[in-house]
Amino acid sequence: MSISTLPSASSAGTTPEQESEPAPPGSSRWRRAARVTRTVMVLLVLVGGAVVGGNHIVQTRVAQRAMVDAGTAVLSADPIMVGSADAGVVSEVRVTERSTVKAGQLLSTVTLTATGGRAPREQEIRAPRAGVVTRILSPGTVARAGEPVAVLYDPAKLVFTVPVSLDVLRKLRLGMRADVRGPGLSGAVTSTIAAVKPEVDGAAAANGRLTLVLQPDPAALATVRTLVPGLSFTVTVDTTTAPNGTPAVNSA
Repeated sequence: MSISTLPSASSAGTTPEQESEPAPPGSSRWRRAARVTRTVMVLLVLVGGAVVGGNHIVQTRVAQRAMVDAGTAVLSADPIMVGSADAGVVSEVRVTERSTVKAGQLLSTVTLTATGGRAPREQEIRAPRAGVVTRILSPGTVARAGEPVAVLYDPAKLVFTVPVSLDVLRKLRLGMRADVRGPGLSGAVTSTIAAVKPEVDGAAAANGRLTLVLQPDPAALATVRTLVPGLSFTVTVDTTTAPNGTPAVNSA
């Protein structure tokens, strides 16, 4: 008795043309090349990021070394003293401290006492130039001959003065830029090293310190004018500026 054999499921309906054929050699080479390309690109991105980060760190450290902490500055201006050549008594005052006055404006009146037997004379004390009043004698105060009845300052000539050591001074040059920060300032006021004063007080002289004069930039004058002389500020100098400037230690 013959037994018929049914075709298996795996071979049923399968033709020689439908059987899978091995991938051609060329496609494998392309896939390997693509993987290598991706790997190389990832490595290049990582190396590039490391280089950029390293450069940023180096630049930051260089910038930090270029900034010199000059210490504490005081806002100041040369005083304009106004007084009487003869002794007297202040009889009238027309302004107050912190008043802004014009050139020629009447500040006060002094009744002179040394009149040589004649009737008392009055002398008007007027502002020799525009400025801000920082001190004025009150009515009834004795005004001595040659001493100021009023003291003014010119707000356009305000400067920052910084006592510095010789070690710090040797790192600086005239014309270098400095950032001044402190009370009344919303940000840094850019200033320039303008001069070094050879005159120092006794305490500074004993410690070998000189006075650095910083001139505020014209753009910052409107802000500086609103400040009160005597306020203290911090100063940082950028030593990368004014490379050809005169060494500050040589200008003292």
